Amino acid sequence: MKMKAAFLVDKGRFEIREVDKPQCGPGEVLVRVKACAICGTDLRIFRGEKRIDVPITGHEISGVVEEIGEGVEGLAVGDKVTIKTVIGCGKCDACKRGEENRCRQKYKAIGYQYNGGFAQFILIPKKAVKQGCVIKVPDRVSFEEATIVEPFSCVINGWYPFKKREPGFTTVVIGAGIIGMLHVEYAKQMGSRVFLVNRTSPRLILAQKIGLPADEFIDASKYNPVKRVKELTNGLGADVVICAASSKDIQRESLEMAAVDADISFFAGLPKDDSNVLLDSNLIHYNELHIHGANASNRKQYLEALNLIASGKVNVKKFITHVFPLEKISEAINCLEDRTQNAIKVIIDPWM
Repeated sequence: MKMKAAFLVDKGRFEIREVDKPQCGPGEVLVRVKACAICGTDLRIFRGEKRIDVPITGHEISGVVEEIGEGVEGLAVGDKVTIKTVIGCGKCDACKRGEENRCRQKYKAIGYQYNGGFAQFILIPKKAVKQGCVIKVPDRVSFEEATIVEPFSCVINGWYPFKKREPGFTTVVIGAGIIGMLHVEYAKQMGSRVFLVNRTSPRLILAQKIGLPADEFIDASKYNPVKRVKELTNGLGADVVICAASSKDIQRESLEMAAVDADISFFAGLPKDDSNVLLDSNLIHYNELHIHGANASNRKQYLEALNLIASGKVNVKKFITHVFPLEKISEAINCLEDRTQNAIKVIIDPWM
């Protein structure tokens, strides 16, 4: 049997090809892809800014189990599923704790080292199946909603170092993309007051329009965000600051708007060839600031994200703005990059 897949053949150029459907071997699972969302990392791959080892990318995946290899337990043909992206070595101390995203041997990932979800079928390798990468999704969660489990799980991982905070603290999220919006949602789940900062007003207007539960929307093109945060906190600053956009200026400003003993997350990475940032280390020293990194997520965080979505505590339907067929993947990418389209989450449906 043949299937259609989007092959990334050159920087910014896809070819839709008919290829053989993958064969499911022992320990493997074949999934019929029903939805695969495009994320910011995918855009970097498309532009040639980030290298992958396979021709088919896409890692925010949901679908239905099509075939099960010999020896696979806990799954059945027809199960609605989402796919955990990260595949660890399975042997190091981090992997043994279920923290494959911290794998000491450098993990591999669906859509990067293994073919991804911009295809009608995806084969989940034995190691991934063994690590619980195929996660069942309740029927009440749509395939489109299930694609948001992956980015939401990454947001939850970013909060891991400071989930201990008691309700009533103040969070600033800088960056009004889908990741920043999910950070706002999770901050509210943690009982925080939340300010969303963005450098342009259209995204803030869009965030308000869809009902994002931020307490303040700060337009950095009109207001100095550091001064505004200090004004809103009686001069104290924010207890948690999330840098959800790739910018040196944002990382510098995050220290300036942070309260004493604040947690700061450098959630968004910088380009590898331009990642050195000049920070005022005295702010870190005298204000006893805690700066954290964040990278990918693990199964436990997938399950937490899925539970918040399935329970209705976090409504992610409002983020799903566009759905395209596989043949129009280039158009879908342009839609996500074109700010006039008001795209938040753009999804590819390979069977559309």
